[in-house]
Amino acid sequence: MSRSDPIRVNYFDALEKTERVADWLFYAAAALSIISLFVDKSTPVLYDVVLTVFAITVLGLFGVGLAVRLYLTPRAEDGRRRDFFSSACGVNLSHQQTDGYYNNEFTDPIKRMAAQVFENSHFSKAIARRMARTERIKFGAYAALWLACLIYRRMDIGIVVAASQAVFSEQVVSKLIRLEWLRARFETTYETMYNLFQSKPAKAQFSAITLDTLSMYETAKSNAAVTLSSKLFGEMNDELSREWDQIKAVLKMQT
Repeated sequence: MSRSDPIRVNYFDALEKTERVADWLFYAAAALSIISLFVDKSTPVLYDVVLTVFAITVLGLFGVGLAVRLYLTPRAEDGRRRDFFSSACGVNLSHQQTDGYYNNEFTDPIKRMAAQVFENSHFSKAIARRMARTERIKFGAYAALWLACLIYRRMDIGIVVAASQAVFSEQVVSKLIRLEWLRARFETTYETMYNLFQSKPAKAQFSAITLDTLSMYETAKSNAAVTLSSKLFGEMNDELSREWDQIKAVLKMQT
């Protein structure tokens, strides 16, 4: 299904690129922390260069991390939220609007909002699952190396500490835990919305459940601070769009 998404192009692409910079800075800092253990201190010039580059890398990682958390992520999520409510309520909160991003035929704002949360969670849980596979493999590789360092008794304690710092950093263990938690929340959101459209409760209850689930979905994204992969979205878009059409048909989601 063809979609036009200026929010992704103008905001989330920059966010993803900056997060990749943060990843490379992390790998560089981890490598330099280990290299510094092997540099002969009798050659102070080389040792000072390694430590200086390491310090610059750590400061760069700190600065990029702040930019991601305090500027790029909020800006992107604000843009997505404005587009979400513009589509649900039929108003223009921004001049940048998606086309074909939300696909339902409801005209009532609450029902349309519910369908959009449902569709979002359908896509998000599938993409999060695919991302989790990669993160599990990466964590497994890091954990295996870390355990090898612990088991090998002759390993320098400095290397063990450096390896521990890398494994238990925000880019490895923390990211996997946050992603797994986010995936579970997306799955809960999906199940809640599926049951909502299947049971068709009274209007007041429908509205309350919709707003409560929307809040849970948005707070989950904010708390996890994990950006879903645009590359995987592009690869999975056609398949997930077909599944969404099937879901709407099964649940008879009509105006």
